[in-house]
Amino acid sequence: MRHRDMARASRGHAVIIILAVLTFSLTGVALGYWVGRYAAAPSVASITIERPHADEVASRPQAQPRASDDMDAVVVRLGEMQARLTRLDALGERLVEMSGLNPEEFDFEDPPPQGGPDQGAVKDYTIKELASELTNVIALIQDRERKLDLIQDFIVEKDLARKALPAGWPVRSGYVSSNYGFRVHPVKKVRLFHDGVDFASPRGAPIFAVADGVVAFSGRKGGYGNVVDIRHIDGLITRYAHNSRNLVKEGQLVRQGQKIATVGATGTATGPHVHFEVRRGDKAINPMPYLRSKPRQAIASTGSDLDS
Repeated sequence: MRHRDMARASRGHAVIIILAVLTFSLTGVALGYWVGRYAAAPSVASITIERPHADEVASRPQAQPRASDDMDAVVVRLGEMQARLTRLDALGERLVEMSGLNPEEFDFEDPPPQGGPDQGAVKDYTIKELASELTNVIALIQDRERKLDLIQDFIVEKDLARKALPAGWPVRSGYVSSNYGFRVHPVKKVRLFHDGVDFASPRGAPIFAVADGVVAFSGRKGGYGNVVDIRHIDGLITRYAHNSRNLVKEGQLVRQGQKIATVGATGTATGPHVHFEVRRGDKAINPMPYLRSKPRQAIASTGSDLDS
């Protein structure tokens, strides 16, 4: 059930990312249309500015300085827009990479395609109107920046959560020598419940954490021999037992795939192997769904090497 939920969350994650990139692309289309329409003019001089008569100029000596100030404001706004668009390009490319989308479908270096017949009368902008429009577009870009930042945080959090859930095998080589469930105990020769899965592997081979977490215990524990317990999110604990040597200490933060111990036969064991458990609180649960979260070679079940 948990893995179906994780699969649905993954699909929902992809949908959110696609919508985010499409939103960003549509913003680029709108902005590209606006800039393309007014950048097509021969020069800034083509923007309509009402020219006063000679006698009005004499009575308004500050008109030219004010026009120059307005043009300076436009230049500043264009500079701000260019900087923010550069950041949005980089953020958009990052989101495409993180979400696994096809980068050729969302190429932020190419201008968005656009076209269509020109209809209606053309009304040129004054410099003040142009500056006002630039302000509005910059506000729109700022809004998109905030939303894309939130989506990026969402992706990172989901990725961290995914790595904090147990997935895959604790060893890179070997085979399953005893499954979860009832079995005939290899030493006591009576039918007992086996709380984990045993992985036969060469003595001294590395044992890896199957998820991010914090070491809750590292030491010796009865028939388990040398044990490492790692606490993960959602109240889960993974246990790695019969180790020849523990390589982590209690309270240490570990990452998925980090080497935490080496294979041994300490405690009650008939040979070198790893006893792997997944626990919720004080109760062991079936670890097979977590072990199958990553593709592996066919599992061969033989005799058991473990008591726990």
